[in-house]
Amino acid sequence: MDKSSRYIDMCKGAREIQETWNHKTGDIFATEEGEVLFWVPGKYGAPEIKNGFGVTRTDKVVTLARYTWLPRYSQLIETAQEGAGTSFRDVTFHFYSWLDTPYGPEAEQRPKELFSTNEQVWLAYIMEKRYDKMWSEAGWRKSGAKG
Repeated sequence: MDKSSRYIDMCKGAREIQETWNHKTGDIFATEEGEVLFWVPGKYGAPEIKNGFGVTRTDKVVTLARYTWLPRYSQLIETAQEGAGTSFRDVTFHFYSWLDTPYGPEAEQRPKELFSTNEQVWLAYIMEKRYDKMWSEAGWRKSGAKG
């Protein structure tokens, strides 16, 4: 599982993906302080999660903390399938074809050269194909050409 600062930044900037988070036991998320945690409801004082915020209630005081969901590899593949409405086979075929296409504003490199983990490359694929956005170190930007 990718817990790198780059993947956290990519996930944090992917608001469209964050908005789909329906947290489940075992989901991985990052806090604003950069701590990476697993969601285990009711354990170790784990707060409630609502709309990407951890909600902690103590003595009539409610504390909110921003959480960033870090989708696992399997969750990203499921997301790609849901968005395309096609089979696992079709999604993976399109994904592997996409890996060899030019990527980014200059289109000088391919996705497989730019991203270092499966999670990063699948997130980039989903963001481009579904939301027409491409990753640069400055964040997600509209690509201008949907394919």
